[in-house]
Amino acid sequence: MASSELPRDLILANFQVVTGIEDFDRCLTILEGNQWDFEEAVKEAMPYQESSEDAGIIDPAAFSLNNESTTNQDRNNNIDHHSIEFAIRWKEDTIILTVPSNQTIGFIKEQLQNRIGIAREHQTLEKWPKNTENPIDDRTVISSLMLPDQVILSLSTKETTDSNKAEDAATPDQCELIVHHSGRKISLFFPRCATLQEVKVQAGDVLDIPVKKQKWTNLPNFSDHTTLQECNLPSVYNVSVALSCNSSKTTVSGDDDLDSNDNDNGDSIDMVEIRDKFFNSSNQLMPDNWNDITTALSTFSDSFEIKYGPMHPLFFLGPLKDALDECFKGNVNQRKPLFVYIHNNKSIQVNIFCSNVLCSESIVNFLNQNYVNWAWDVTLRNNREQCFNLCTSLFGATATFSLERFEDDDYPIMLVITKVKSSLEISRVLQAKMSLDELFTALMGAFEDYQHVLQDELKEEEARKARQIFKNLQDAEYQASLQADRAKAEQRAAEVEERNRLEKEAQRQREHQEQAQMEEMKRKEAEKQSLAESVPEAPLEDCTGDTVKFLIRLPGGERLSRKFYLYNTVKDLLNYVASNGFPDFEFKLVTNFPKREISALDPMLSLGDAGFLSQDTLFVQDR
Repeated sequence: MASSELPRDLILANFQVVTGIEDFDRCLTILEGNQWDFEEAVKEAMPYQESSEDAGIIDPAAFSLNNESTTNQDRNNNIDHHSIEFAIRWKEDTIILTVPSNQTIGFIKEQLQNRIGIAREHQTLEKWPKNTENPIDDRTVISSLMLPDQVILSLSTKETTDSNKAEDAATPDQCELIVHHSGRKISLFFPRCATLQEVKVQAGDVLDIPVKKQKWTNLPNFSDHTTLQECNLPSVYNVSVALSCNSSKTTVSGDDDLDSNDNDNGDSIDMVEIRDKFFNSSNQLMPDNWNDITTALSTFSDSFEIKYGPMHPLFFLGPLKDALDECFKGNVNQRKPLFVYIHNNKSIQVNIFCSNVLCSESIVNFLNQNYVNWAWDVTLRNNREQCFNLCTSLFGATATFSLERFEDDDYPIMLVITKVKSSLEISRVLQAKMSLDELFTALMGAFEDYQHVLQDELKEEEARKARQIFKNLQDAEYQASLQADRAKAEQRAAEVEERNRLEKEAQRQREHQEQAQMEEMKRKEAEKQSLAESVPEAPLEDCTGDTVKFLIRLPGGERLSRKFYLYNTVKDLLNYVASNGFPDFEFKLVTNFPKREISALDPMLSLGDAGFLSQDTLFVQDR
């Protein structure tokens, strides 16, 4: 069979193995330039490789796509070869992985490490297909093994043989199941004695999915009466559940035990059964002839998550029109651009792009935070026509014509849709021939450009609101003027009457305040007079023995000077200060050296006992 007749993803994978070129875009350019002729492309690429006089020359024929290993029955059909589905049996569980064929065995072990928490160096993959003759290590590229599209392997780990008892002893009393569904992730906690049936019932209550219509991935395939302790699950375990499109196709349970044929010939497991449960034979992510678009998009999201893992953009589950409303309804400063992902499993680069670029953490976080994401699958003709019809109704025939020109290998296609002055626009058309950095830069640029557009619209909206407010004010003033003219005479009379009433009321209040002020002044004067009378007479000026002279500084800068006998009390001193308008409850009497408050001393303490000598300076301060 000529190389041009083989699937292009297989040509691409073998080309990377032969030439050692890791740059995907560069390999694609060389192959397309040689019309996908493998040998001619290798000859063109070899000058790019490092060489020496002692290095052997690689014969492209040695990797020819016409050799017998690639012409077996599995390679003569038209199944898409750009990814391989692995069903890996470990303990009592079966782990399903979808791996691009240009990845290595080490990549598979890394995925297993994320699932089961066992380091890759402690993992051994066994029961490879019999036609795999070359030695296999972590650096082996999967495409070089010429594997079929579905492979069943067994995983043995040191922990499974050496540490089972220790693990049982260390197992906590509680297990956290992280359930992935339609882009959501919820945590459910169960005691170890809970059964798988209880897990399904609780998950059904939370996610509103009947048990009979649940399609589980990575849940142990035991009887529903098996407990979590018997399943030997780790303390934290990831599973995925989706709504089964056909209730007759239930998930693998204990009644369909895959381990019933556990013997030396592990490849004898019924591949038809595994394909029905975990593989999509037509490879599309969206069903054909669907009746409800929300259900179809939910199936797409669940299938996408099963195939590429829980780290992916959070897709809007609803019609495109609703997604547009989610983006552009409401205030201008709350709008977001719409990211439309158009999937096509017939493309040779779709799995590589989704796994390595679209589902990277940086892209996913940026999209979920700054965009509303909507997806569609055009693998099937009916779904493709639906996509083009939607595009025509929303963006016009010109945009649809541009999309129709794309070939299958140009997918995935990504659109960035914005709304400018009530008009929808496709601001960016992105293709899968982009690196992670290029896609991130393009998405960020589209987002920033739209923010600038929104700022202009926000200014226009604010100006429009200001004009409306001004118009409303003018209308209100005009109405008020009309009402004022009609009731002018009545209003004038009412104003005169009200003015007279207010003047009389104000006069009464002034008189009342003046009377209260006079009474307060009389009361304070009486208090001052009473305090002054209670203060003992001052010693004569020429009297120096057993006396103390105080210089008292007031808050306004004034000063008082007064002599006291040392046997006079602190209360006599405070009464003297209060008699001058500085009562103790509003002001305090203090000294600076040393710093102390005289008002806080025992009022019956004599001035001599209080530590005063012949002369001292006191300060009156506000409390």
